[in-house]
Amino acid sequence: MAGSGAAPPPLVLQLLTLALALGMRRGGAVSRESLGLADIQDYDQQAPAPAGAPQDQGRPLKEVLKRLEAEVTQLREQNKDLQERVRRLESCECRPAPPQCWGLGRAWPEGARWEPDPCTACVCQDGAAVCAPKPGLPQCRGCSHSGQTYGNGETFSPDACSTCRCLEGAVTCTQGPCPGGPCPEPGACCPHCEPGRDSAGAGKAETGAQEPARPGNAALESGAGCPEGHRAGEVWRPEPCVTCTCQAGTVRCQGPSCPVLGCLESYTPPGQCCPVCRPGDLPAPPQPQGVRHLFGGHAFPRVLSTLLSSDLPVILETLPGCEYEGQLYEEGANFLSNSDPCLQCSCLRSLVHCMPMKCPPSSCPEPVLRPGRCCPTCQGCVEGGSRWEHGQEWTAPRDPCQICRCLEGQVQCRQRECSSLCPYPARPLPGTCCPVCDGCFLNGREYRSGEPVGSGDACADCRCANGSVQCEPLPCPVAPCPHPGRIPGQCCPVCAGCEYQGHYYESQETFRLQEGGRCVRCSCQAGEVSCEEQECPIAPCTLPDSGPQLCPACVLDGEEFAEGVQWEPDGQPCTACSCRDGVPVCGAVLCSAAPCQHPTQTPGACCPSCESCTYRGQVYANGQNFTDADSPCHACRCEDGTVRCSLVDCPPTTCARPQSGPGQCCPRCPDCTLEEQVFVDGQSFSHPRDPCQECRCQDGHARCQRRACPRAPCTHPLPGPCCLSNCNGCAFGGKEYPNGADFPHPSDPCRLCHCLSGSVRCLARRCPPLPCAEPVLLPGECCRQCPASPSGCPRPGGLGAAHHQEHFFPPGDPCRRCLCLDGSVSCQRLPCPPAPCAHPRQGPCCPSCDGCLYQGKEFAGGERFPSPALRCHDCLCWEGSVSCELRPCAPARCPFPARGGCCPACDGCEYLGESYLSSQEFPDPREPCNLCTCLGGFVTCSRRPCEPLSCSHPLTPSGSCCSACQGCLYHGVTVAHGETLPDPLDPTCSLCTCQDGSMHCQKKPCPAALCPRPSPGPCFCPVCRSCFSQGREHQDGEEFEGPSGSCEWCRCQAGQVSCERLRCPPLPCMLQVTEQGGCCPRCRGCLAHGEERPEGSSWAPPDSPCSSCLCHEGVVTCARIQCVITCAHPHQGPGDCCPRCSECEHGGRKYKPGDSFQPGEDPCEVCICELQPEGPPSLRCHRQLCPSLVGCPASQLLPPGPQRCCPSCAQALSNCTEGLLGSELAPPDPCYTCQCQDLTWLCVHQACPALGCPPSERHTHPGSCCPTCRVPSAPTQSCAYQGRQVASGERWTVDTCTICSCVAGTVHCQRQRCSPLSCGPNEAPALNLGSCCPRCLPRPASCMAFGDPHYRTFDGRLLHFQGSCSYVLAKDCRGGDFSVHVTNSDRGRSGVAWTQEVAVLLGEVVVRLLRGGAVMVDGRLVALPYLREPLLYLELRGRTVMLHAQQGLQVLWDGQSRVEVSVPGSYRGRICGLCGNFNGFAQDDLQGPEGLLLPTEAAFGNSWQVPEGPGPGRPCSKGHEVDPCRAAGYRARREANGRCGVLKSSPFSRCHAVVPPEPFFAACVYDLCACGPGSSADACLCDVLEAYASRCRQAGVTPAWRGPTLCAVGCALDRGFVFDECGPPCPRTCFNRHVPLGELAARCVRPCVPGCQCPAGLVEHEAHCIPPEACPPVLLTGDQPPGNLLGPSQEPRGVP
Repeated sequence: MAGSGAAPPPLVLQLLTLALALGMRRGGAVSRESLGLADIQDYDQQAPAPAGAPQDQGRPLKEVLKRLEAEVTQLREQNKDLQERVRRLESCECRPAPPQCWGLGRAWPEGARWEPDPCTACVCQDGAAVCAPKPGLPQCRGCSHSGQTYGNGETFSPDACSTCRCLEGAVTCTQGPCPGGPCPEPGACCPHCEPGRDSAGAGKAETGAQEPARPGNAALESGAGCPEGHRAGEVWRPEPCVTCTCQAGTVRCQGPSCPVLGCLESYTPPGQCCPVCRPGDLPAPPQPQGVRHLFGGHAFPRVLSTLLSSDLPVILETLPGCEYEGQLYEEGANFLSNSDPCLQCSCLRSLVHCMPMKCPPSSCPEPVLRPGRCCPTCQGCVEGGSRWEHGQEWTAPRDPCQICRCLEGQVQCRQRECSSLCPYPARPLPGTCCPVCDGCFLNGREYRSGEPVGSGDACADCRCANGSVQCEPLPCPVAPCPHPGRIPGQCCPVCAGCEYQGHYYESQETFRLQEGGRCVRCSCQAGEVSCEEQECPIAPCTLPDSGPQLCPACVLDGEEFAEGVQWEPDGQPCTACSCRDGVPVCGAVLCSAAPCQHPTQTPGACCPSCESCTYRGQVYANGQNFTDADSPCHACRCEDGTVRCSLVDCPPTTCARPQSGPGQCCPRCPDCTLEEQVFVDGQSFSHPRDPCQECRCQDGHARCQRRACPRAPCTHPLPGPCCLSNCNGCAFGGKEYPNGADFPHPSDPCRLCHCLSGSVRCLARRCPPLPCAEPVLLPGECCRQCPASPSGCPRPGGLGAAHHQEHFFPPGDPCRRCLCLDGSVSCQRLPCPPAPCAHPRQGPCCPSCDGCLYQGKEFAGGERFPSPALRCHDCLCWEGSVSCELRPCAPARCPFPARGGCCPACDGCEYLGESYLSSQEFPDPREPCNLCTCLGGFVTCSRRPCEPLSCSHPLTPSGSCCSACQGCLYHGVTVAHGETLPDPLDPTCSLCTCQDGSMHCQKKPCPAALCPRPSPGPCFCPVCRSCFSQGREHQDGEEFEGPSGSCEWCRCQAGQVSCERLRCPPLPCMLQVTEQGGCCPRCRGCLAHGEERPEGSSWAPPDSPCSSCLCHEGVVTCARIQCVITCAHPHQGPGDCCPRCSECEHGGRKYKPGDSFQPGEDPCEVCICELQPEGPPSLRCHRQLCPSLVGCPASQLLPPGPQRCCPSCAQALSNCTEGLLGSELAPPDPCYTCQCQDLTWLCVHQACPALGCPPSERHTHPGSCCPTCRVPSAPTQSCAYQGRQVASGERWTVDTCTICSCVAGTVHCQRQRCSPLSCGPNEAPALNLGSCCPRCLPRPASCMAFGDPHYRTFDGRLLHFQGSCSYVLAKDCRGGDFSVHVTNSDRGRSGVAWTQEVAVLLGEVVVRLLRGGAVMVDGRLVALPYLREPLLYLELRGRTVMLHAQQGLQVLWDGQSRVEVSVPGSYRGRICGLCGNFNGFAQDDLQGPEGLLLPTEAAFGNSWQVPEGPGPGRPCSKGHEVDPCRAAGYRARREANGRCGVLKSSPFSRCHAVVPPEPFFAACVYDLCACGPGSSADACLCDVLEAYASRCRQAGVTPAWRGPTLCAVGCALDRGFVFDECGPPCPRTCFNRHVPLGELAARCVRPCVPGCQCPAGLVEHEAHCIPPEACPPVLLTGDQPPGNLLGPSQEPRGVP
């Protein structure tokens, strides 16, 4: 076929496709341009036409080719247009754009550098990105394999059998999995096939060019089958989407035939083979067909490499999928490029499409790109106008307790944690968060360190000391006796008593001691103790025939201790002693190693703790910074008991010769000494002797110069300390004059001068006129005089006479001048003017400035000389003044020159204030482990050499320079030799031990797992994930049924079985029962006559066929059938209970068998038509039986409605529970008697006796069942009550629940019935004042005062306070609902007290509970019981007075010294007083009225004193901290210990687990020492024992502890009473004996109290115990509404 329009046949395309594939497989390259249309035409021309083919076979192809030529022509036209546009653009002048590079999703300018990953660095050069691996990074090193280079972490396949990976320069290869090939070949790693045989191959066979067969391929040549055992024609699927067929020994495999999709993004759904378009995708641009469509780009079909490597004949069609960068991806997969993280790629129709990612806008101005990421992130943060770098932390400006941190542009803040460094730290400084220990904050007030702090103890001086309070006893004067004693209440010991061996003795008291096995008898006399030896009796310890030696006590240091007692010797907190077989055994208390290096031994504590640091004998608080006293160059800090030190950085000095003193680390410039005074370097000061010189200390020398004086504003100022600057006077002529003074001129007497503000003004005196023509002025005169005849004067030395008024100098004295005046000679010394220089020399007469006089030597003007006073200074004399300067020196050419001469020289060294010779070695002053060398002014220091060690973790001991193998330093932790601690690198799972300087670490041993198949858990230890229960294994999370009969549902969780009870569904009925073996209850009917009857059923009892029973709400009502006759001629058969009417007809209407009707107007009458065994049906009529309404109050009874027979109850009826079995109860109907049997109330109708009087004379009394005959003239009968007669008709109250009346000689009582009370888990029933039934209140707490006295607070703290005034015991400090006060009395003993009286304040009402049980309300004695609604209710139970208040307050007073206060939980946090604050924390119970914690119990108790005293004439005394056992002596203490031991003995043993006896034991010993010997000690002992027994009863344990000789209580045995330790608070009487015990206990919510009770089987009546049948006749007529009952405060009417 010829012609340009011929298209290639499909066969040619298949051959080209296969050729291209084979060429690529064998390394050949096929160009896309080489497969053009011309090539196809050439092939068409060269290929011969098949034989016998018709000539018109290519006609359709010619038509297709014509269309292609038309399209090519159109493209040529478009190409011409584009070329024209290009020519126009090339003619334009364009500025060359700077080359740019693309990487990481953005454009980079020329020369820019970036890192696409942590191992690669790129640079933009000439518009191309040049990337190379970073040097020096082992984790980034690539690999070279078979001439190819691979990046670090890259995975590649060098052949079909191996998969290799490059990791840090090394190549690791593993055998890869083989594809599912159909024909394996021996020797090859994976199955492969021969080259395919197609039509071309067949052609070759026909021409005879047959390829030799390989061994093992006989089946293939013969055509019998295919490899892998596939038969000819067999079809199979090696992969889910590949179908293979065996045809003539050739395997033909074909992929799915999928349509071409017109979208960009597609995916292959699970379980399908062909991809589908994603929803909303756009159509894809048209793709050219043929080879370019199959293998375009660099992505190849998924199975191409596997199938083309086979030599077997396989005809392949493309499977969906892509290979990209050495990895295979499923069709439709999205992935990131490995080489560029900013490329988002997808596999679509076997082609990989990659597009650059778009980064979101950054919130910071300069984002930073991190390695391995595409988009830059914020490096810093901006907060409050400030910028912070990534990872930087700072303190929030507005909240110093917030620490913020910048993390990738985000600010994260956390709360700063403050450690408690001291007990009472001062509040934080402004702008800081944590409290500091430079002061104290206590009781709401700030104290500076050293400032006194009030403690409440007058004998102690307490001061604030760095966040803690330190108290010291006040100094006391020396007593003039050897053994002064400290009297209670005083601070200093006096000679009025003796303190000897830790015990106090009164003056003139005699006592015995044991010293060194000798018996000594001593006596105290005015502070002096005298002792004498006595013979000791034989010890009573004997050794019996068998058993150990029994000794009663041990004696140690003069003190005796009982057998088995453990104690701590005085002053020896680390010693524990015990008495064993009469021998004291003492030993040291073993302390575990402290987890720190410098623990502190706290005074009074045995073992050291890490709360502070003890370092070189000094104690430092945790967190305190300090300087090491032995090594001042180390700054240290105490952290959790370990001191860590570091070298101090010294500031630079400003002088040439700095010095270091003892205990000083950093050198500093030397001080100056001038006139025996020391001045600090750099200090400016005035000369000590000459204030007119100003000096400065510099480099150890004081440099002084004259102070510069300012010019005075006046002409003649007064001289100041240095300068002439005082104008408040005048200095003139060598004299000083005050301001305003007049004085003669010092040299001219003829002038008069005046001083004004420092300036002098002089005027000439006035002279009188003279009569002569030539007056003369005589010497010493101011005015001229007329002359006289003058005379001459002889000169001294015979030099001739001097004329009148002639001046001359005496011979040899040129400094004096003489004057001759009229024959007399007067001489005077010539005045010297002040020298205008500082150091003038002495001239012939006056000081001269032509030289200098300095330090006693004269120097000529201009002469230079060394300073005689200052070293290294040169002086110059110039015009009479000397100036000195430091001799100039040339700068030294070494850093540490020697300072021996005036100028520094490099012939030695001066280092840190010390001088050293050149070549001298010396220790480093700053670091003792360094050795320094001086060489030519240079100092070099190096560490001292140390010997090599054989251990791996040596430790440098304190004070040593070299490490030693005597301990270990492991990851910053110091470990002693042999010490074991958790591994700091793995503290949970590993333990490390220090052995000879080396740490040996090993894993902790794992506990044994008790299950057969444990799983690895923490520390890789086996843990049981499964659970074993009842012999079966359950997996983790499995739920299963609990043990049989437990009604529990269990769950296995982390090896533990947790079970919870099944939740039963609610039932609609009140009566419920749980079957044996069942878990949930069911609705129950009635149990009667041994069988259960359903609800609402009726039956005839087997023993009474003419009676009928009815089941209604668990109550069985039985009564005799009441017959009704409705016919004129009834008849009654042998088995009939009621007469019958022969026909079922009534009122003219006939009824069928089974019909029932109401015969008349009475709805209770009913007739039934019944079949008979013989004869026609008959009619039987009777009255309907109404159920008994047991337990229904009268107020809840509902009358029957219209056409209803029976009444009903508005509430649920009473339940017959186990606690009520055998009890009897009267229902509202007096004709019934109900008894609790088989958990069912059985109510039986009462049979009335036959009466002999006519019905008209019969009368039924109210509340009675049976009628009686009227007696016309019968007198009114009275009733007996409490031994007295009560008139008929009168009513009275027995208790809050029962009211009685006298009716015709019979006592009728009505009782209120309470509905069942159900309180919550945090509630308890409490008495409701004025009502019979209790109410629910929050669960109460109690406080107790007992003994002399001791107070046990609501929160459980035991206090001892001995004040004898009135105090607040408990008070509602918020609402003011109540206040309980106690008044204490000393009972004739000083220093101790007992509770005398209790006062309860309820609003305006005051109740006083007095000794002996008397009670006063508002000043008036009242009898008990007493009710004052709605405030309070008082009653007497045994010997205990009980007060109940409306708020739930309850006060129990035994009439002697013990009082208990109980308040409901609603008062939590509202209580104050001696009973504490009731907040659940016993530590803060010592709060005073101001809310401040007080230091001692005495101060706390005195703070709650109230104004009222115990009575007139009985002044009270404040409480003090006293120890009665110290005052009573050792013998009393020993006896008290022995008697109080009953608290720890067997009678109270059951209570020890719930109430610890130790606080009560201490209180018992305290009381017995205070009470003294005799009967008072017995009373004190019983007080404490009863208090402890009361706490036990509150905890649910009732100990039987009393005995005939131990606190016995006498009861009236002749009246039948016996003592009961926990008797019922509501005993049985004749009036409540019918009340079931369970109901009686439920409504009596008072606590049980010890007292006299009637024994079981007897009831109390008129103060006697009698049998119930001996009670007077009392008729219980039914319930009564509570409003109709009288209260206890009302007296019964008619009772005298």
